Amino acid sequence: MQKRPRLKRHFVFIFAAVVCVFLAVPTKPLGSYESLNAVLAIVGPKSISTLDYEEGVERYKNLSRFFPAYRKKGSLHSQVIDFLIDRAVVDNVADEESIQVNEKRIEAEIQKRMEAQGISDIEQFKKAVQTQFNLPYDVWLEDLPYQIKKGQLLQIKVSPPLPSEQEVQSWYNKNKAKVGNEFRFRELVISPANSSIEEESRLFNELTEIRNKSIQDPSFFKLVASGPRNESRYKLNGGLVNWVPTFELYKSQPMTASVLAQVGGQGKFSEVFRDDRKRYCIVYIEGVRPTPLDAVRKGIQGFLFREKEQTSFEEWVAATRKSTSITIFDPIYIKEHNISNPEEKYNSD
Repeated sequence: MQKRPRLKRHFVFIFAAVVCVFLAVPTKPLGSYESLNAVLAIVGPKSISTLDYEEGVERYKNLSRFFPAYRKKGSLHSQVIDFLIDRAVVDNVADEESIQVNEKRIEAEIQKRMEAQGISDIEQFKKAVQTQFNLPYDVWLEDLPYQIKKGQLLQIKVSPPLPSEQEVQSWYNKNKAKVGNEFRFRELVISPANSSIEEESRLFNELTEIRNKSIQDPSFFKLVASGPRNESRYKLNGGLVNWVPTFELYKSQPMTASVLAQVGGQGKFSEVFRDDRKRYCIVYIEGVRPTPLDAVRKGIQGFLFREKEQTSFEEWVAATRKSTSITIFDPIYIKEHNISNPEEKYNSD
């Protein structure tokens, strides 16, 4: 009967010792855990945390070269905060308009872009994306949901104006060098009978001789280019290609287009070269002139409209941001922008 109280007293002593040990162990304050993912800003219903900022730094560095200079104000830290605020503004409006970008939507967008470029292999598409945007494919893919939302909002929220005829004419006058030239030329195209070194050498020497004679007598080249051996699709017209812009020719005959650009002016013969189908060729330039406006009008209109889309979208984001409730808590941003009361609504100019 006396053992039970003794056991009870031992249990109480052991429990008390455990509690003392537990209380003696230093614990991390709750505030330090919260600071690991502190809220730096609240944009409408969305918050921007420290983790969002850390992820945003690298994204901003990769994408900032596409932004206009006036959007790059202040320190890198503040630029990243502004970048995240702008993205949050777009996300908020997209949510209001029920624009959802899920995995299937992203897959459909990739498929659409692959078809537009005539690409069926995903690895080839990844390389094309990296070349076109000068971005790692993973970075481009991470930004794709935003680009999809942007495209949708351009249709329903932003109305960029169409470029005027005066704007098209002005751009053409200032950028004739970029537009390039168009050529009127004759071509002689002959394939080797086989892939032996002897045949390749024989054909090269034969065409070199034809070129040398043609330099002395250009009519001789027209005669040969009209013969049955010429494999040019224009051989019925003596191999004459009548006024084609370089950029158009490049789509089907990139090597020939490159050679024409290097040969020089009217009356010049190219050296013997091999085209993209490994055929031996000579081209003779009969005329060269700046590509006329009518040949590139649609391309210029499309380019100018895309520029207007970008400018109009940036203006829309800025206007929407001003009408959005934004509260800043980040101390660096507050100091840099001289915000006296971080709790009050703040919108950057």
